[in-house]
Amino acid sequence: MIFGRQNVSNWLENIRAVSKRYQDPGLSALMVAQLILIFIAEPLAFEGFEPPLIAIGIIVAGLILLLALGSDQHGALIVVAVAGGVRLLTAAADLIWGAPVVAAEGISAVLGLLAMMWAVFEIVFGPGRITAHRVRGAIALYLAIAIIFAWLYRLITAVVPTAFAGLKFAAGQHGALSPFLYYSLTSLTTLGLGDITPVNSFARSLTVLEALLGQLFPAVILARILTLYTDERPRENARSEQPPLSLGLRSD
Repeated sequence: MIFGRQNVSNWLENIRAVSKRYQDPGLSALMVAQLILIFIAEPLAFEGFEPPLIAIGIIVAGLILLLALGSDQHGALIVVAVAGGVRLLTAAADLIWGAPVVAAEGISAVLGLLAMMWAVFEIVFGPGRITAHRVRGAIALYLAIAIIFAWLYRLITAVVPTAFAGLKFAAGQHGALSPFLYYSLTSLTTLGLGDITPVNSFARSLTVLEALLGQLFPAVILARILTLYTDERPRENARSEQPPLSLGLRSD
C-alpha cells in the first residue's frame, strides 16, 4: 500500500514537473487557440461547420489543464475538475435526451475559464523572468474576459429570450456562441456598433461591467506586464554582453 501511494505521488510530481516546464509556451499557445476560437472556429460553427470548433475546444481544455496542473494554486485545479465534471454530465444529458443543457454547459465553461484565469494570472505575475510568453498570457486573460461574458450573455438569453434586441438566429442556431462573442468583444472594447442592444436589466448591468473591465484591464494589467517586460530586456541584454569572468590564472 505504501509503495502504491509512493508511485502515485511520484507520478503526480512528474506530471506537475512537466506542466511547469511547458507553462510559458502554454501561455502563447492558449492565446493563439483563443484567437482561432473567436475569429474562425465559432463563426464556422455558427454557419454549420463544427469540426474546427470541436478540435480547438479540446486543445483549449488541454491547455487549461496543463496550466492548472503546473500552477501553485491548487484551487484552480479543483475548479477545473468541477467544470470537467459538470461538462461530462452535460454531455451525458445531451446523449440521453438529445438536447444540450445550455445552463449546465455555460456554467462549466465559465468555471473552466475562471480557473484558467486564476492559473494564468499566477503564472504571469509569479516569480521569475518576464518573457514574451507571459505578455501573451496577459493578452489571453483579456480575451478570456470576452469569452466569459459571451457565455454569461448566452445564459441570460436562455432564461430570457428577449434580453437582447437585434439577435437573429436561423433554425438550430439558438445555442451558438458566435453572436454573443461578437457582442461581448464590441462591449469589451467599447466599440458599441448598436446592432445588438441589451434590453433586460441584468444584460445591461453585465454590459456596463464588461465595458469597465475593458477599459481598466489594458490600463492596469497589460500596462504593468508590458512595463515589467520592457524593463527586463535591457537587463537581459546587459547580462548577455558581459565579458566572461577571468579565473585569475596565469601561465609561467
